[in-house]
Amino acid sequence: MSPPAARRTAAPLARAQAEPAVDAQRAERDVRLAAMVVAAATGDCSAFEAFYDATFAYAQTLARRMLRGADVDDLLADAYFEIWRSAARFDAARGSAVTWLLTVVRSRALDLLRRQAAHPSYTTTSSDDGPEDIESPDADPADQLWRHQADARLHAALATLSAAERWVLGLAYFRDMSHSEIAQSTHMPLGTVKSLILRSQARLRAALCA
Repeated sequence: MSPPAARRTAAPLARAQAEPAVDAQRAERDVRLAAMVVAAATGDCSAFEAFYDATFAYAQTLARRMLRGADVDDLLADAYFEIWRSAARFDAARGSAVTWLLTVVRSRALDLLRRQAAHPSYTTTSSDDGPEDIESPDADPADQLWRHQADARLHAALATLSAAERWVLGLAYFRDMSHSEIAQSTHMPLGTVKSLILRSQARLRAALCA
């Protein structure tokens, strides 16, 4: 057999040999994530935080394919909030936890797109290339620089928070929910909600004022 022919034969063989290993890794991941959702259904915030960290890249990739701008962040917050509230209804026999999460993300994105199409004046957040994001040519360069630096520092500061801290802080500031309302909606103890918000605020202040 000539070298080119041998290479053409070897490539499909290598892929076939690799597929069982990939399937095994995916199955192991699905079992691990399903266990996190089951634990989250009992009110285990650490399990939900681990699920959030392990799956966020999947959810964000899908959301960015369907939406633009800060709509993505709002949608992801709503999707994970729905996952937390309905964790007890998750059934691994009907599909993996990742598939369930992506179904929620896709459904909410389609709902948002339908609302925007039916009501063109309806907007939740500006898109990446919207007029709000275009700097005026007459704007003070020093002010522009400060704004961009402030945005970068805020994103970096938020990245230091845990998933649970970002979640409750978002509910408090972007959904205007009181501590009691957050506790009732998330089924977290009121003391836990207050502790998470106080801790996240302290960490943000420390990061932004450093």
